[in-house]
Amino acid sequence: MIRIGIVGVGATVSIAHFHAEGYKADPRCMITAVYDVNRPAAEKWVTEHGLSAKVCDSFEELLENCDAVDLCTPNRFHYPHAKQALLAGRHLLVEKPMAIELEECEDLARLAAEASTCSMMGMVYRYANPLRLAKKLVDEQIGRIYTFTAWTGGKRLSDPRNPLEWRMIRKLSGSGALGDFGSHLVDLALYVAGQRYDTVSCQLDTFIRERIGKSGTPEPVENDDAAVMTASGPNGLGSYTVSRVGHDDIMVMLAGEGGMVQVSLRSPDHLLLWEKDPNGGYKGGMKQLPVEPQKFFDGWFLGEMSAFLDGIEGNASDVPDIQQGLYVEKVLFAAERAARTGQTQKVAP
Repeated sequence: MIRIGIVGVGATVSIAHFHAEGYKADPRCMITAVYDVNRPAAEKWVTEHGLSAKVCDSFEELLENCDAVDLCTPNRFHYPHAKQALLAGRHLLVEKPMAIELEECEDLARLAAEASTCSMMGMVYRYANPLRLAKKLVDEQIGRIYTFTAWTGGKRLSDPRNPLEWRMIRKLSGSGALGDFGSHLVDLALYVAGQRYDTVSCQLDTFIRERIGKSGTPEPVENDDAAVMTASGPNGLGSYTVSRVGHDDIMVMLAGEGGMVQVSLRSPDHLLLWEKDPNGGYKGGMKQLPVEPQKFFDGWFLGEMSAFLDGIEGNASDVPDIQQGLYVEKVLFAAERAARTGQTQKVAP
């Protein structure tokens, strides 16, 4: 039985809830330890989820009571906790971003490469059935990709009356919408379409520039509300829009030698396919292909947690490891530099 320790139960959005439901559905594991700096919140969370897990007083105590660490904390805690878990010989699942600074990401990648344990980035959209079917079509029919276009975001923070959160403070979060949502899209371009980028251009903006802070007075929002990014590499071009102040669920449109595919997670029961002769033009009309049923959002986490457990057991075929996570972070750091300088930037090797 794999013993899971969960760190961070959430204050505004509890990603730990969805992770827990995934673990509870898999007989290979048990949640044995939970830690949050707010102990009463951790105790309440454990009770609400019907767990017998130990509520720990420190991260060190959690390490003593688990085989695998699942980090669901605010971004600034990812690096120190992930490093400590790797040095302690624990398996690791860390939500994106793995760290706020590129040097920290590189340090974690080095430690993960030296470890004999499974280390995974939390890239849950890989486990949405429409995107998995899109990958299958690329692998078996579309072939070489020309363009990959995607967008995603959220609406919760579009209300300027929402108070300042840690997600809006640079030293606590790093980038804003770019890192929060863009990380998923860059990962999907790699996973679905095999696109890996060498150069990026980017524009960032903050539309709600002040929000009410803990002091009760307006305070500046320090990172981006939205981003538009373009990228290029040996396998085509990518273009992305992300926003935390008003956008729909993930939409992907890709085109290549063998046709074109469109996926919308707003309509997860099907995807659209336009077939093309690799040596000629498009043929026939658009086809609507059914997608295997899956519970929206919750079902993706079932797949993600299952993949993590597979990785722990030595079957890492479907695990976005820390090295892949480092590549995603390098693209996003290059995008921030591009936005800051107004010039296209190379992605660090």
